[in-house]
Amino acid sequence: MNKGIILKILSEYAYVLFEKNLYECKATGKIRHSNIKPTTGDYVEFEIIDEKNFKGSLTNILERKNELYRPRIANIDQVVIITSLRDPLLNTYTLNKYLFFVELLNIKPVLAFTKVDLTQDNDEELVKANAYKKFGYEVYLINNMIKTDKEWMSFLKSLENKTSVFTGQTGAGKSTTLNHIIPNLFEKTQEISKALNRGKHTTTKNELFIYKDALIGDTPGFSSFEYKEISQEEIAMSINFFKQANCKFTNCLHINKTPGCNVIKAVENNKFPDFIYKDYVKVQLEIEDQNKRRKY
Repeated sequence: MNKGIILKILSEYAYVLFEKNLYECKATGKIRHSNIKPTTGDYVEFEIIDEKNFKGSLTNILERKNELYRPRIANIDQVVIITSLRDPLLNTYTLNKYLFFVELLNIKPVLAFTKVDLTQDNDEELVKANAYKKFGYEVYLINNMIKTDKEWMSFLKSLENKTSVFTGQTGAGKSTTLNHIIPNLFEKTQEISKALNRGKHTTTKNELFIYKDALIGDTPGFSSFEYKEISQEEIAMSINFFKQANCKFTNCLHINKTPGCNVIKAVENNKFPDFIYKDYVKVQLEIEDQNKRRKY
């Protein structure tokens, strides 16, 4: 049985990468009648039914290690969060909201800050970006005008042998960054659409692109997501630094003046950035507000 990975789903077709070829596959009855639907990023088993025209039939979906739901992409190694330092000005709340959500899913976050060339060494935005490095986050300060500097090359290296999903707020430079990594990426997408004879309807937000020995997914961002079906306790327990703080209270939300809360102590003693903590409190209040609205 052949094993491949789904790069995208279009209507009833799954496009499976196998030995550098893309096979157009339909799911067998067994899969269609199961509760699991094929999704981008799935590792699958399939039969080749037409070698010349690259047609196949999906026979099995292998177990997923994780999954994003907006958009639906499975088996992700890391989420690259693209954030601009200037134009638009650094928005830490959106960044941290993404970050907390990714950590909740137990997926590695990579923070890529763009438009570094518009900042000075002592600018507040640059200081905040560097603060994430102190707490174990993988951080890259990239200048999209220069594609050969050491930081850019390190950033490219971080993508090797991985399935990465890129996300970020509008205007942060995500499309520019992706086009530098895979030149003419979006034009190539249109060429593939024509080659598959499905016209403009092939455009999909749930697609993985090949970059050397890696795969890259482009998402529209999580700006529309809400923390539905996520408890305040889950967020509190998922953040990397909070785990390191070893708060002695099992269900502590770290937002009240609970005597002995190690997270609050760390913030008060300047061992954890106040701006990240304030964004965390905002997220907790947002979840609390959503819970109240659901009750009425």
